[in-house]
Amino acid sequence: MPVVIYPEVTLTFPKIEDHLEGVIWVKRICVDLDGVVCEYDFPKMVKNFFGVDISKYMIKAYDLADLLGVSSFAINRMFKEQVYGRPTFIEDAIDTLQEWKSKGHEIIIYSNRIKYMSYEELLKWLIDWQVPFTGINNGQDAYDIHIDDYPKKLRDSNSKLMLLYDQPWNRDCLNIEGILERVYNWAEIKSKVSNEGEG
Repeated sequence: MPVVIYPEVTLTFPKIEDHLEGVIWVKRICVDLDGVVCEYDFPKMVKNFFGVDISKYMIKAYDLADLLGVSSFAINRMFKEQVYGRPTFIEDAIDTLQEWKSKGHEIIIYSNRIKYMSYEELLKWLIDWQVPFTGINNGQDAYDIHIDDYPKKLRDSNSKLMLLYDQPWNRDCLNIEGILERVYNWAEIKSKVSNEGEG
């Protein structure tokens, strides 16, 4: 069979970047509720349940049982009475979650409320209080972004960006690996999430 030699040909393909302008990449965002989306007056809760006055600045541990020197059972009872009630939302949290949901981002709720509520009760609570979300799980999936006030929950998750929402009980976290990014409000979170994945 004879060999056919063709003249040199240059093939040009359009740059992929030219076709991606304006594309919004869908992100999987894992969000904790208490201490991130909702805030509570923990000193008031402790006063009402235990009859003890404490300052919010005394709460330097995530686990109130350790801080107060009481059983986990007592803390669980105190929280169970509180988590079903009317939430106080942290400024801009609900608006930001709604915006993300409208853009098609996945918003996964990962909350310790599961200790006090069933998944069905948590689902009903989220719907009743109009908290935007697309799913609920135990934090074991892979996420683009995880927002939490508990350093251990962040480190135990499989997340690319771990945002530690600043609260008095996590300020002693040394973050020796430098993986956690401390955030102070939802405007800062929104900025970091919109920049995630851009390069």
